Parts: sequence; C-alpha cells; structure tokens
Amino acid sequence: MYLGEPKKGLEFYKLLNESEEFTSELGRVTLASGKLEAELIILLKNHNVKGKFNRATLGSLIDLAETNHILSKNTIMILKDISRQRNYITHNIYALFVDLLDETILEKNNLMDTDVLLYIERAWQLTENIDGLADIIRKENNKLKK
Repeated sequence: MYLGEPKKGLEFYKLLNESEEFTSELGRVTLASGKLEAELIILLKNHNVKGKFNRATLGSLIDLAETNHILSKNTIMILKDISRQRNYITHNIYALFVDLLDETILEKNNLMDTDVLLYIERAWQLTENIDGLADIIRKENNKLKK
C-alpha cells in the first residue's frame, strides 16, 4: 500500500483517515483516555474532592488533583504532558495539515506515505502511556480502599 512517495497536507491526512490501523489506534487512545479519566475521578472522590465530574475534561481532573495535592508533582507533570499529547492527536491532526498549526508533536513536513506507520506507532505508544498512568492511579485507589 505504501510506496515511499512524498505526501503533504491533505494528501497525508487522507492516508491517515483511510488507514484502519491508524484509526483503530486512535480509537484505543480514546478508550485509554476514558479509563484514565475514570480512575482520576475515583481518586478525587476517594479524597473527598467535590465536583461535577460527569462533564470534567482530563485537564480539569488533573488540575483538581494538583490543587488538592493528591498526586506527586512528578505524576502531575507527566499527566499534563500526556493530556497535551492526547489533545493534540485527537483534536489537531486536520488543523496541522491545513496549516492552522505549526509542527510540534507530530511531523507535517517532508512526509512520505510510509510515515503513516510512524503515526500509528505514536498513537500506539500514547495508548500504552495513558494505560500505564491509569494503572498507577488505580493502584493508588486500591491502596486507599485498604
């Protein structure tokens, strides 16, 4: 399918959109994000933090955990970085390829059609990182139950 041909802008976006592997990995990012958000909500509730959690964003949940000193500064820093990456890959890919955004987290210049594989890898790695953080927070929640 990929021939090592240069692609740019919307041509590359179309390849991503047509890639079942990429869109599947993007779906996994979304599922992992939901898991992380749920674990953060449980953690906040376990610490008696009040809030309207059913409409809270990942960023606002992280802010609540930081404000209430529930997680270490290092964990908060990692969560904020993961949230930034997650927001970028789920909300900004199209904007990247129509030049509304500068190249930051993901490449947009000098791409080859084979770089779809790089995007798939990035989405897979992000899912792994999000899942790992959710598992860490779940362990914290389990400690509080004991």
